[in-house]
Amino acid sequence: MAPTRHLLACVVALLVLGLSAQSRSAPSPRVCDVAAYGARGDGRTLDTAAIQRAIDDCAARGGGVVALRRGTFVAGTLVLKDRITLRIAPRAVLQASPRIEDFTPYPPEDVAKIAIEGSTQSKGNGPFHLLHADGVHDVAVDGGGEIRGRGDAYWDRSADGKLLARRPRPSPLIEFVGSRGLRIENLTIRGAAGWTIHPLESRSILIRDVRIFNDPDGPNTDGIDIDSSRDVLIDRVHVEAWDDCVVLKTTGRRGGQVPATENVLVRNLVCSSQTQGFKIGTESLGDFRNIALQGATIFQAPNFARSATGAISISMVDGAVLENVLVADVTIRDAHTPIFLRLGNRGRGQAVPTPGAVRHVVFSNIQASGGDLASSITGLPGHPVEDVVLKNVTLTMTGGGDARAGEPPEAEADYPQASMFGPLPAFGLFARHVRGLALKNVRLRTSRPDARPPMVFEDVEPVVHPQP
Repeated sequence: MAPTRHLLACVVALLVLGLSAQSRSAPSPRVCDVAAYGARGDGRTLDTAAIQRAIDDCAARGGGVVALRRGTFVAGTLVLKDRITLRIAPRAVLQASPRIEDFTPYPPEDVAKIAIEGSTQSKGNGPFHLLHADGVHDVAVDGGGEIRGRGDAYWDRSADGKLLARRPRPSPLIEFVGSRGLRIENLTIRGAAGWTIHPLESRSILIRDVRIFNDPDGPNTDGIDIDSSRDVLIDRVHVEAWDDCVVLKTTGRRGGQVPATENVLVRNLVCSSQTQGFKIGTESLGDFRNIALQGATIFQAPNFARSATGAISISMVDGAVLENVLVADVTIRDAHTPIFLRLGNRGRGQAVPTPGAVRHVVFSNIQASGGDLASSITGLPGHPVEDVVLKNVTLTMTGGGDARAGEPPEAEADYPQASMFGPLPAFGLFARHVRGLALKNVRLRTSRPDARPPMVFEDVEPVVHPQP
């Protein structure tokens, strides 16, 4: 595993150097104040056209800063262009219109899909956005102000009070497609109607000092979805959302050969979710490589009804290859399952479902407490997960289980989530179909007595317990 750590260290150094330099580059002195183009900022007037005029004029003159200085600016879809920084000042708010008619669909051909249950829109990945850019370079959104998604205007409620996403909604709220040199920095984002930030097939991305607070019951309200993109630094981000906080995907939304998600560093993450904290997969039509999460706290926010299903979730189920992943220095409080690593065979996007591969994964310096379902590392018969290291890992589970758990099903094509196997025969760690599992200084404990053993391994070889 030393080569994996060395490679990741190099990736981290390059990302920090390159992307930090990107954020320090001197902006153009040109400032286009949206008020000069007719924007009212009174919280009632639809300011889309005025803000877009400012963007277009600034871009036509070589780029610069489009400034929202003070007030609440209501808008539908705004299209960003090359060398534009949309600067939302500390006393300014960019607020999504509560009317879907005020949004322009990108791509328009996806509009027909949103009436179909199970479509990309019902999962949060649709054609309507507040901020959109396609094929641009050197674009930023910053300034210390706030973006409000108005998710409350787009959800319905079931008879039992559950929020439902039945209607078209602006989701992802912010989407960049096929672009490079992207920066989102020093912002607060509240109330997204679905996914919040979604770079798709893009590169050289910096997301830093961003705070995302979505409705704890809002459906599909992911914080950050990095999709088929590369060279990404996410730093000092706080996310509270019903759905995944930070998730890396390869959705294949644009068809053709699906680009990998690679060279990604997430650090200094604080997050609360009712599903997954930090996630790689489930949508895994393209490969993943050279990914690090370094420094995170995953917890249950006071206004959340339940804790995360899984704190750290890695799932390859659509034929992709995942390799060279480091998860280090993470504190987990009350997530049901601390660690979930899965190679499955759902086969989305494949004519014949065929498993991919998972190899070279390190979990280091992980402290978790309050979980009630064992962590698991599972492959498939003939398709093992390969070369996994757990080092300096302490999991304190609630305990109280009995020894009656049966043989967990293979569940090859099932949606991957920690609860998919039902009760597990171990209280701490269950591993099956793994080639090469190294454990060093791993402590598995319970707060209450538990009749099950701390670990159960099936078809795992070899298991190495290095000396401290």
